[in-house]
Amino acid sequence: MDQNYGILEEYATPFPMRVSHAVHVGDHLFATWIDGELMLARMGSLSLSDSPKEGPKRAELRTSNQNAGKYHPKGNRWSHVLNAEPLAMAVDESALVFNLWKRGLYALDHDAKELWRQQDPKWSYAKRRPRNEEILAIHLHDEEFTITSRGGRAQRRSMSTGDLIEEFILNGPEAPLEHHFRHQNHHLICSTQGELCWLENNSVIQRVQLKGPVQSAVWDPHIPGWRLSGWREEVLISRRKTEQHTWEEIPVHIQPVKGGAMILFNNGTWSNSHFESLVAQEEE
Repeated sequence: MDQNYGILEEYATPFPMRVSHAVHVGDHLFATWIDGELMLARMGSLSLSDSPKEGPKRAELRTSNQNAGKYHPKGNRWSHVLNAEPLAMAVDESALVFNLWKRGLYALDHDAKELWRQQDPKWSYAKRRPRNEEILAIHLHDEEFTITSRGGRAQRRSMSTGDLIEEFILNGPEAPLEHHFRHQNHHLICSTQGELCWLENNSVIQRVQLKGPVQSAVWDPHIPGWRLSGWREEVLISRRKTEQHTWEEIPVHIQPVKGGAMILFNNGTWSNSHFESLVAQEEE
């Protein structure tokens, strides 16, 4: 799609499995594909400068028996078979950092050359909870990166080596956590029960309780604040107030556009944000 969201190329399915994670920098897309039924997983890179290409059919993978490893996303720059579930990933201009369940932390350059690997992180929890040690987010910033666990703790680590610098407790809702979104020094910490905490550095700006879990969130500089897709609702959070609007469908993604936003629902349809005209008026 172009910058005005006009379609440039017809859609295609490079690989017949769900994309579990996707990040991009420049014209490089890095993604993971995973299928629990087929017990297959891939990680690869595609060029956003090229037209998407139609890959193998799911039936081919299902009947491939021991040869499933030869199938990869069509048109990939590189692709690898994964032997564990990817939990989180992030990319910047120099490196792709990701975590595999019970396999550790890894960093690759954009051409898939390994830069370093680290053992699975150890956490200093006073009390054990289910999924405490599962990483839910990775954020890269300058010469460091941060990993966040569902137990509500975070670790700062070196980008050059992956070594631990500091572990700390996030000032947010009660664990287990579902998401950690970040824009510069703004953080949005979300629990599995729909409790949200907006932090600037580690100071609380807003606390909000929603009707259900958050699907996605994005920072909107025109507010400035957060736009969220929740459980059959969209939410706008600024320093002054929090506004909520109910939808019949479940919004799964919000894309800020020209002072307003477009909402993608789980049935594949798009709609204008309920708060679009309000935000535009405030901007003027």
